[in-house]
Amino acid sequence: MKKISIKKKISFFFIFFFLIIIIIEIFLRLISIEYPIFQKHDPIRGFSLLPNSKGIWTREGRGEVKINSMGLRDYEHTIDKPSDILRIAILGDSYAEARSVNLEETFWFKLGKNLKNCKSFHKGKKIEVINFGVSEYGTTQQYLTLKNHVWKYNPDIILLAFYSGNDISDNLKILSTKKYRPYFEFEGDKIKSIDKDYLKSKPYEILSSYYGQLFIKLSQYSRIAQLFRESYVQMYFASKRKSNLNLNKKANKSEANLYNPNDEPWAKAWIVTEKIIKLIDKDVREKNKDFILVSLSNPIQVYPSITYLKDYKKKNNIDNIFYPENRLAKFSKKNKIKVLSISQIMRKEALEKKIFFHGFYNTKLGTGHWNETGHDFASKLISKGICKLY
Repeated sequence: MKKISIKKKISFFFIFFFLIIIIIEIFLRLISIEYPIFQKHDPIRGFSLLPNSKGIWTREGRGEVKINSMGLRDYEHTIDKPSDILRIAILGDSYAEARSVNLEETFWFKLGKNLKNCKSFHKGKKIEVINFGVSEYGTTQQYLTLKNHVWKYNPDIILLAFYSGNDISDNLKILSTKKYRPYFEFEGDKIKSIDKDYLKSKPYEILSSYYGQLFIKLSQYSRIAQLFRESYVQMYFASKRKSNLNLNKKANKSEANLYNPNDEPWAKAWIVTEKIIKLIDKDVREKNKDFILVSLSNPIQVYPSITYLKDYKKKNNIDNIFYPENRLAKFSKKNKIKVLSISQIMRKEALEKKIFFHGFYNTKLGTGHWNETGHDFASKLISKGICKLY
């Protein structure tokens, strides 16, 4: 009997291996297993969106996500602004990137259509909205986005979509759940230093390495690579949550602190956040543009049940669920900043019509991000508020 050569055995092995890979890849696609990667490392902001990446987001809701060539969750836009265009630049976090819904369903996309009837605002010009929102960004990263990426588009208005649910805590390292981002240290109202420890963090080093970048490119085509990365991420964060348990207790990250920021870390986080908003306003004013601060809603604020809210407030020792909005209003009045708050109107609508503005069929209603109804109603409120300002 003729023996099979070692060379043929190796060839058979690789053929068999690649067949298995192809079969698993096809199987994952057939059962719609997909964990697309939309982020990359960023030396200035820690992380940013990966240009030309795309995929279907199903962890919460279902959104077809495409990142354009400039790293924005948006359609392509020309750098040069035509003379008949009024440009609005959106700064924000996951509420603006809005992976859970399709692009056309986002609040910022609908602003253009909703503002068409407000002639005192656009004065006959066409409205163009450009979205610079990135999931998990705090106000620090939004300010750095403005300084380093927004101005080349020459926008007329900067709209900061502020989500108090985590934008405040994301600006202070001890409270932030995602450490690989920059943090500002202030001296008065000026930035004294920038904490860039994220450049030495494990996630950043992995993302910025040659093999990390190669893997991210591969993941744009391979569901196996996406599944491998998702498994690693879940194990990594599970380990971080366990190791940071005592630190989190020390930082006192209870629900109440957002609404009653009496302990030192939360008091500092609010002060830092207000200083960054002032920096954004200062930068906008220096360029003779307009700045609008828009306070979005937290899930509990617009939950369509009075009993649920009462129980929540009692459990977490909260006096005023709209403390963030009231504080931002007072702060904005003092600093002459245009501000819009929509949560109280959304709450009234939610209670009257028993509507859930947050949550999806595959998560839990009343939690997480805005669903399609939330985006639509919020866009109408923001548009109406902007029109009144002009």
